[in-house]
Amino acid sequence: MLFVDEAELNDPIHETTAFAREFSARGPRDRQGRSLRDLDLTTRLLQYPCSYLIYSEALDALPPPVKDRVYRRLWEVLTEHEQSPAFARRTSTHRKAILEILRDTKPGLPDYWKASG
Repeated sequence: MLFVDEAELNDPIHETTAFAREFSARGPRDRQGRSLRDLDLTTRLLQYPCSYLIYSEALDALPPPVKDRVYRRLWEVLTEHEQSPAFARRTSTHRKAILEILRDTKPGLPDYWKASG
């Protein structure tokens, strides 16, 4: 969900296409105008490396215990309670931005998402 194994781009992608503009425009935006669909295309695909599929009906339809585990694990990583090397590519800046975007744009997050610093 956080693209921890994504391949880095060796060269920036300079061509902007109608698809790229339309893809980025489809995402919900937080109070700062950021979206999980914002493309980076310099060293990686997405500027805020978290799957925009978090907004999908499929995720929302998961059984509550499964969905709760997904949200808890994601919160642990984004709030840096999880410090395993597997998530080392996600800097504090990445994690904070993704957390803020989700707080502003994802309905139905558990209460602990809103209360954490």
